[in-house]
Amino acid sequence: MKRALAFFLALLVLCFVLPAAGEPAAEDADTLRAFLQEHYGLSVRMGSECYDYALMDYEFKITPEGNTPFQKLLAGNDRFAPLLRLLDDAFSVYPPEFFSRFRTSKYPDGLLILLVDGIENEGVTYGGVETTGNGLLEIILSRTGVDRHTIHHELYHAMEVRILAENKRAFDKWRTLNPRGFSYSQKNSALIGEDQFAEPDDWFAREYSKTFEEEDRATVFEDIMTKDEAWWSTRPHLQKKAEFLLEKISAVFGDLFAGE
Repeated sequence: MKRALAFFLALLVLCFVLPAAGEPAAEDADTLRAFLQEHYGLSVRMGSECYDYALMDYEFKITPEGNTPFQKLLAGNDRFAPLLRLLDDAFSVYPPEFFSRFRTSKYPDGLLILLVDGIENEGVTYGGVETTGNGLLEIILSRTGVDRHTIHHELYHAMEVRILAENKRAFDKWRTLNPRGFSYSQKNSALIGEDQFAEPDDWFAREYSKTFEEEDRATVFEDIMTKDEAWWSTRPHLQKKAEFLLEKISAVFGDLFAGE
């Protein structure tokens, strides 16, 4: 009886772990990563590979790989395959030469994408952050809570690093595009939950835009890359911000919509 039970359990494990005959295996994250790196000219690190890179003051969750084959299967890099697909979807709208503009003498390797299981700072979870350090220009993305808006948002923060490297005064006049008397709250943690995504008025893309001017610009850029003409046509003040932003971007990265 014990021998029969052991055989049954072993068979059950094999049926769960191995794909059925004729069915495609799960997406290979390493193959997807190789495509992204070659096609876009950037670098991607996943899971435990991210431990070796600058991680700022944020706390990152990386699922341990475990010791048994079953644990490694559940926590292997293939868990990042959907996010890699999403990255390709978001990056595909940029001109072919766009990503090469991130390479400079200060950042010779260009853009580095770190994919982790979670990002947290002072009890607040994030879908992504941008950081620089040790000669690296990084975008760090969480496996959960990320969409194309998040990717365009964090990509803009990396773009701003490059823009300011060329012209430190590029955004000196940005605040003149805000309502008279407005001041940024300077508090990221003040807006936790769904309220930060609300679209308050014509001056700001969402409530989160009111925290820092850098976040204001990043949220405007999200909408440049995701909203249609009908949405923009009812927001003349935001249009002025978008036009200002695209002028600064094109000076370093070229026309993002030249091929359209």
